[in-house]
Amino acid sequence: MNKTNHIIFIICTFLVFNACGVANTVSISSSISGYNKAKNQVRLGDPKNKVLSILEPTQRSLFKGARKPPESFLDQSGKLTEIYYFRSSRQADGLTTDDEFTPYVFYDDRLVAIGWASMGGPHTQGQTRPQINIRTTNTIYR
Repeated sequence: MNKTNHIIFIICTFLVFNACGVANTVSISSSISGYNKAKNQVRLGDPKNKVLSILEPTQRSLFKGARKPPESFLDQSGKLTEIYYFRSSRQADGLTTDDEFTPYVFYDDRLVAIGWASMGGPHTQGQTRPQINIRTTNTIYR
């Protein structure tokens, strides 16, 4: 591979990886926007299938790393509790953390809680990064 082809290869590789990052950002933003438009159609007491039919389509464009899988467990009486998480915000830290999702808690196939307050708060939170501003000039001092 000659030097020109090598440089073209590096540039193309950079553009492909950069495009993937942009696509992921657009996917997350689109999902958050869809969620915000749909969330007001859901009420406590709604059946699980109704809630999921409204909210799950808003999350379809998310790639696997931008999702939080549902959780489920049986209570002491043997009734099923399920928690579904919907992408509702984004932190610009490159991490996927609990505070970027809104949990929906179902007990016996009915929506009984929305949000982290019912679960004691998120377990992981995004980390803000200090922004570094660097100004350069083309001025040569002699």
